[in-house]
Amino acid sequence: MSFSDKLSTRLMPLASKMANQRHLVAIRDSFIDIMPIIMVNSLFILMNALVFTNVSINKKWIDLTPLSDLSTMVNNGTMGFMSIFLTFLIGYRLATHYIGISKIEAKYFNPIHAGILSVALALIMFPLINTVTPVGTENSVEVAGAYMQTLTSSGGMFVGIIAALLGNELLMRICQNKKLRISMPDGVPPAVSDSFNSLIPEAIVIIIFAVTTFSFVKLTGMTIPDVVTQLISSPLQFAMQSPIGLFTVELFTQVFWFFGLHGQNIVSSVTSPPMLIAIQQNMDAFAAGLPIPNIVTNPWIGMYTLFGGTGAILPFLIAIFIGSKQKNYRQVGKIGLLPSVFNISEPIMFGLPVVMNPFFVIPFISVPLINLAIAYPLTVMGLVAKSVVIPPWTLPPILTAWVTTAGDVPATLLAAALFILDIFIYLPFVLASNKMISKLAEKE
Repeated sequence: MSFSDKLSTRLMPLASKMANQRHLVAIRDSFIDIMPIIMVNSLFILMNALVFTNVSINKKWIDLTPLSDLSTMVNNGTMGFMSIFLTFLIGYRLATHYIGISKIEAKYFNPIHAGILSVALALIMFPLINTVTPVGTENSVEVAGAYMQTLTSSGGMFVGIIAALLGNELLMRICQNKKLRISMPDGVPPAVSDSFNSLIPEAIVIIIFAVTTFSFVKLTGMTIPDVVTQLISSPLQFAMQSPIGLFTVELFTQVFWFFGLHGQNIVSSVTSPPMLIAIQQNMDAFAAGLPIPNIVTNPWIGMYTLFGGTGAILPFLIAIFIGSKQKNYRQVGKIGLLPSVFNISEPIMFGLPVVMNPFFVIPFISVPLINLAIAYPLTVMGLVAKSVVIPPWTLPPILTAWVTTAGDVPATLLAAALFILDIFIYLPFVLASNKMISKLAEKE
């Protein structure tokens, strides 16, 4: 058995479990659901930086500074409530999963009710009193009856995830108890019947969460978000911002992809929360004109590794057009060229193929790691900008770096240089594959 076969045998069961684990799938798919509004918000942040607050435009042409409020309004309505949207979606998707596998009937476990309950539980765990600083003053005051945007945006994300997962696991088990159902007579509208069926179970779950939160706050003097931040959020974000965490995640992503598994989808259920918090912090700091705090974010990784798709497929295609004599490689390359320009790599991954192809395993896995090994220290030294925008994933390579950094020229030039470097890294392996395939053809 070859090394790749042994590695595949060990990784496939783990990857399969991660890709199908109900809680991870609910989290992953919920992040995908909110990506459109996040990208729209990024677009307004970019416009605010390049147009609305651009000094040269405002002085030479027309003062667009008042339009910066548009960016604030969009941010408040999108990223400002990201945790709320995400909490609802996780609860909804988890309930849908249980109904789909016939774990419980839909009339006893409504996905809409599950999503609403998840949000309610998260809000219950948020603090009752918050400290704020009124506009135009320097003194802080305590207010009640208000939820902080730091919690409804990215800061309360892990609290929302806990509320959705634990709350719905508990709700599902309580709903299975027939004695807790309220039977309604025939002729009652389904919506009303569903509400009464879940009334007692939802009430029990809410009481459990409320009493537990109340008791914890009174006994410890700490809030649930504070504890979650100290135990989960901060350590996970610290790990992801470290070089070790960065390269470990990227390595697993590439290895999973090589064996035909969607690496980003598998690892995103774990990495998305801290990554989204990191880019949210960067966007907030950028909008406020403060130093950008985080290096490692999904957009930052993407602008230096997703050149045409996972594994820098577009430089790989260019290397094929330069050095490959194999007709099938060149034909598949022509078909996959245009999709790769927009970061759609599947035609090449499975058509060439790259998946399970021993000729290209080394460059496919190593190229993204090499790119990040170059980009990370340059970003640490401040020679290239950090990420402050979430671009559309179909944005062509190199242009992605310009958009992600809000027009930073050094970062864009670095992306272009890495693109060229990747071509030269792939080229020797393309040439070697020509010789190996020719030798195999001669033997046959």
